[in-house]
Amino acid sequence: MEESLLILFVLMCKHAVADLAIQSFRKPSGKRQYFNKGLHWHSLDHGFLTFIVLLFWVSPLSALCYAIFDYVAHWHIDCAKANFNHKFNIKRLTPAFWRVQTFDQIAHYATYTFIVYLITDPIFDLAIYVLA
Repeated sequence: MEESLLILFVLMCKHAVADLAIQSFRKPSGKRQYFNKGLHWHSLDHGFLTFIVLLFWVSPLSALCYAIFDYVAHWHIDCAKANFNHKFNIKRLTPAFWRVQTFDQIAHYATYTFIVYLITDPIFDLAIYVLA
């Protein structure tokens, strides 16, 4: 398997673990609130696991940069989804909920695709070292 596809696959597996397995141990929280503690813990789960996963392919500094990017992206995607659902009175497990959930997941997958693109772009990865 090409290296970039393997990285993308592992990031998507990481996403499932953080979004489904780990989140199942926490009670639902108010993700509509921008600084909600539960939203940030959930986003930190993603960032931390991204850091761990990427250590197999990139330097610790690069892994940290990508992890912070994933944390911030996840925070904003989930907060936007929660606010959209609230604004349009979309209830859980309705057809509209699943349509919004589809776009939410596509946004997360786009985040991982972008991270893989950056990892495989030698100029960008070098820029992290130059800036450090």
